[in-house]
Amino acid sequence: MDREIVIVVPTEAAAYAVSRGLKALDDEGSIELYTSTVVQKAPDGTIEVKDDRDLRAPWGTALGLTVGALIGMLAGPVGVAVGASIGGAAGLGGDLAYSGFVGEFVNDVTRRLQPGHYAVCASVWEDWTMPIDAAAASAGGVVFRQATDDVVIAQIRAEMQSLDEEMAHVGAEIARSRDDAKAKLEARRAELQAKQRAERARLKERASQLQASWEAKLASIRQKTAAAKADAKVRHEQHMEKLSRFAERQRESFRQLFA
Repeated sequence: MDREIVIVVPTEAAAYAVSRGLKALDDEGSIELYTSTVVQKAPDGTIEVKDDRDLRAPWGTALGLTVGALIGMLAGPVGVAVGASIGGAAGLGGDLAYSGFVGEFVNDVTRRLQPGHYAVCASVWEDWTMPIDAAAASAGGVVFRQATDDVVIAQIRAEMQSLDEEMAHVGAEIARSRDDAKAKLEARRAELQAKQRAERARLKERASQLQASWEAKLASIRQKTAAAKADAKVRHEQHMEKLSRFAERQRESFRQLFA
């Protein structure tokens, strides 16, 4: 399953040890490491990005959107110091409502990430949690996970359904109304139609961002598969097949949703 993870550690050395551990797991095909970055929470509460090298691949911007959004949410109103590579990925066009991160997850990470501590923020595929948990534990880290894609997909579908239901309700009221009441409801329907068009465009754009991230993830796995050794190659191919099936199901779902 694709997940966004945050591993909170007490020191910079531990953060880079975790980063190396994730890379080793990726090299052996135990996980797919799409993007990762090391951040520090400064004494004044700001979040400083210490290392954004893994966001510089050709697909880095597409993959870095969610990581960037997470960092922005962890920083909150205090702010975040971002490097050049993550700067373009520090949010989702300002639309954090569809970031996929639930409040409980962000609050849990924020409580654990105290001033002076570090965190590794990463996008990964993992079939089971033990490899990453073991890599984190060896460095004294605590792991937090969120399956953001599933959350975003559910949010998009729920919002589209809500818009459709509201429009249907007004239409039913118009059918039962007369004279001034009917005129007012028809004006309300016109307002709702404009709102629905704007919301639909916004949700469609978020769906497009999701699809672009899946393509970027598949591209990154393909590149690793081509250079991997036999056992790792098989595992990368298996991950790629699972992600391909998931992405195709969701693309068809979006086609129907926005038809």
